[in-house]
Amino acid sequence: METNQYMDMFLDESKEHLQSLNDGLLGLEDNAEDLSILNEIFRNAHTLKGMSATMGYNKIAELTHEMEDVLDMLRKEQLKVTGDIIDTLFKCIDSLEQMINNVANGDPEDLIDVSELVAKLTAIMRGEGAPAPAAQPSTPAPAAQTPAAPTAAVSSDVPVELSETEKSIITEAEKSGMHGIYLKVTLTETCLLKSARSYMVMNSLEEVGEVIRTIPPAEELEQEAFERSFEVILITGVDEEVIHDAVMGVSEVENAETQVIKFAATASSAPEPAPAPVVEQKSASTAPATAPTPAPAPKPSAPANKPAAGGGQAPANAAAQKKSHAGQSVRVDIEKLDTLMNLMGELVINKVRLEQIGQVHRLSELTETLEQMDRVTTDLQNIVMKVRMVPVSQVFNRFPRMVRDVTKELNKEINLTIEGEDTELDRTVIDEIGDPIMHLLRNSLDHGIEMPDEREAKGKPRVGEVGLIARHEGNNVVIMVTDDGKGIDADIIRRKAVEKGLFSQEEVDSMEDADAVRIIFLPGFSTAEKISDISGRGVGMDVVKSKIESLSGQVDVETHVNEGSIFKIKLPLTLAIIQAMLVQVQNEMYAIPLASIDSTLSIQPSDIRTVQNNEVIVLRGEIIPIIRMEETLMVPHVKDTHELFVVVVHAGDSKAGIVVDKLIGQQEIVIKTLGNLFMGLKMFSGATVLGDGRVALILDVATMLN
Repeated sequence: METNQYMDMFLDESKEHLQSLNDGLLGLEDNAEDLSILNEIFRNAHTLKGMSATMGYNKIAELTHEMEDVLDMLRKEQLKVTGDIIDTLFKCIDSLEQMINNVANGDPEDLIDVSELVAKLTAIMRGEGAPAPAAQPSTPAPAAQTPAAPTAAVSSDVPVELSETEKSIITEAEKSGMHGIYLKVTLTETCLLKSARSYMVMNSLEEVGEVIRTIPPAEELEQEAFERSFEVILITGVDEEVIHDAVMGVSEVENAETQVIKFAATASSAPEPAPAPVVEQKSASTAPATAPTPAPAPKPSAPANKPAAGGGQAPANAAAQKKSHAGQSVRVDIEKLDTLMNLMGELVINKVRLEQIGQVHRLSELTETLEQMDRVTTDLQNIVMKVRMVPVSQVFNRFPRMVRDVTKELNKEINLTIEGEDTELDRTVIDEIGDPIMHLLRNSLDHGIEMPDEREAKGKPRVGEVGLIARHEGNNVVIMVTDDGKGIDADIIRRKAVEKGLFSQEEVDSMEDADAVRIIFLPGFSTAEKISDISGRGVGMDVVKSKIESLSGQVDVETHVNEGSIFKIKLPLTLAIIQAMLVQVQNEMYAIPLASIDSTLSIQPSDIRTVQNNEVIVLRGEIIPIIRMEETLMVPHVKDTHELFVVVVHAGDSKAGIVVDKLIGQQEIVIKTLGNLFMGLKMFSGATVLGDGRVALILDVATMLN
C-alpha cells in the first residue's frame, strides 16, 4: 500500500488525537466517574490505532491497542481509575508523541522502546498493581447493562441482529435526544485501497457520532478482509443527511444506505423489556468516485451517555445547523499561506507606487481607479490576515499537562485557569511564543507558588492559583501569566544583583522597587538557591525578554510580596503588514510603527532643555527625553534649522521624543526581515520597500528606549 499521499493527513490528525487524549486524561483525573470523558478518550485511542495500522506503523498501533483494552475495562467498570493507571496512560501518550515525531522526521518509529509500557498495561488488565475488577459494580455503565429478560425482537427490516448490549446503548442514547443509525457503505469496484477508504469513512463517522459496531469487525476492515461493502451501527445526534453527506464525500465510495433505528414497545410482563427496532429507510444516490472529501462535521452536542444541559430533546434545528457547516473548512499548507502573504505584500507595495505616480502626474482617471483598487486590496488584505490568524489555544492547550507534571514533581498543589484561549494571533507569532510562556509558567510554579504548608501558615489556601490569560488591547494581544504566590522581593533582587556584580550597591539603592524587580530579565540572573530541571540555571527570563522583543513585543512584571505576580506580554497582532509613520533624516527614509507613536509635534531649538546632561522636552507637564537621530545613526550634521520635528514614542512605560528632519506621513508598509547578515543591527526590526523602489529601515522603538 502506498501511504505517502496520506502522510500529512496522518501526522496532523495524530497530533490532534494526542492533544485530545492529553486533555481527556486531565479531565478524567479530576472526575474519574465521568463516563463521557472515558468514552471520548477511548474513541481517540481507537481512531489513532486504526490510522496507525492502516499506515503500517505497527508499534504505534500495538501500544494504542493495549491502551484501548485498558480504557475499555475502565468504561465497563471492570477496573477502577487510579493515579497509577493515569500516570501509565500519560507515559503512553508521551511515547506515542515521540514515535509520531520520529515518523515526521523520517526516522523509524521503533526508536522508542515501548515494551515496558505494554507489559505495564498488560499487568494492569490482569489486576496486578491495580484494584481488582469489581464483582458487582454499584452503578454499571449503560454500555454494560444487559436486561435480565429481553422480550423484544428486531424488526425484519433490519439486516443485522442487534445484541442486547447494543439495544441498551441505543436506548440510553435516545434518553439524551440521540438515536441509533444503521449504515451500509459500498465502495467502487475500482477501489484499490479498501482499508484506507474504510478508515476515512470511520474517521468521518467518529466526528459525528460514536461507532458501536462494524461488520466485519475493525480488525478485518484494517486487513481488507471484506469485499466491497461493510456495515456500521452508530449512535449520533445528527440526522441522516449529515451522515450520508459525510460518507459520500469520501473518494471511491459508491453508495451509502442509512436507516434510523427506532424502538417500539412490545407486550410483556417483564419490567423494562428491551425494545424492538423499527426502521425508517432512506435511499442514497450514487456519487462520483472523484467527489471531494469535505471537512468532518461537528461532533454531536451531547455524548451518548450524558444528557444535554437542561434535559429533553436537542433543538429541532440543531442537526440542520450541523449539516450547514459540514464541509465548510479545509486544511491549507503553511507554505501556501506564507506565499499568499508575500504576494499580498507585493500588491500593497505596487499599490503605493501607483498612488505616487497618480499624484506626481496628476492623472485623475488613475486616481479614481486607484481609490476603487485601494478598497479591494484593503478587503483582500484583511481576509488574508484573518486566514493567517490562529487562536492561542493551539499554544495554551499544551500547558495543562505540563503544569500537572511539574506540580507532582514539586509536591505542590496548584490549579491552572485559562482565559481567552479563543484570542487570535498571526501564525508567525503563534509559532514563537510557546517557549517564552512555558518559561514564565515554570517560573511561577517553581519560584512563585509556595509549598502547601507554607501557604497555610500565611493564611492562604493550600492550593495555589496560576492563571494564563489572553485578550485583545487595540492592535495588540496581551498574554498574562499570573500567580497568587509569594511575589518578588525587590530587596532580594538588589542583593543578588550586587553579589553577581551586575550593579553596585549605590546603583541598586537608587532604584525604585519596580526597576529593581526588572533586573530578573538581565542575562545570567537567577535567585534560585539550587539548580533544578525546572528553573535555576541562570537562564530563562532573559531568553523570554529577547524572544518577545524579537517579535516586536514587550514583557513586564508587576509584583507584590506575599500577594503574587503578573507577567505581562504585549504582542502585535501581525508581523507582516503594519501602519507606520515615514520620517526623513538627511536623505534617508525611516519607518516608525504607528502602534508605538503617541504624538508628533514641531518645536524650536529653544524648547530643548538639559537635565542631568540629558536633553529633554516638556510636553503637557511631562518630561520626555529626546533622541537625536543624527547622533544615534552617526550621520554628519548638515545645517541647523529653526524648526525641529519630534515623534513621541513609547515602549512599555518608557517614552522618548525622536528628533527627525521631516515628517513624510502615514503609510501601510510590508515588513521584510534583514537577514542574518544584519542581525547585529538591534536598532532596526526590519525593512520595507517603498512605492518608488527605495528601501526604508524600520526603527525598533523598544531597543532605542532601553
